[in-house]
Amino acid sequence: MASFIQEEITDLLAQTVANILPNLPPITRLRLLAFMHLLEDPALMKADLNVEPSGYLRLTLAAGGPGKGQQH
Repeated sequence: MASFIQEEITDLLAQTVANILPNLPPITRLRLLAFMHLLEDPALMKADLNVEPSGYLRLTLAAGGPGKGQQH
């Protein structure tokens, strides 16, 4: 059941993103697409979340696996 709910939420989020994507700046599109890849298949992405004392968050996503070192 949890897997079904996660898949349904991911699909709805992907549809929503597809609707607003053309209106976003290019760097925001890239970041959002990288995040969507993380949601779709977490095993293919490496994620690093840094939280600073000020509350600033930085999420770094990188393609995982051999030969896939490109960061988004």
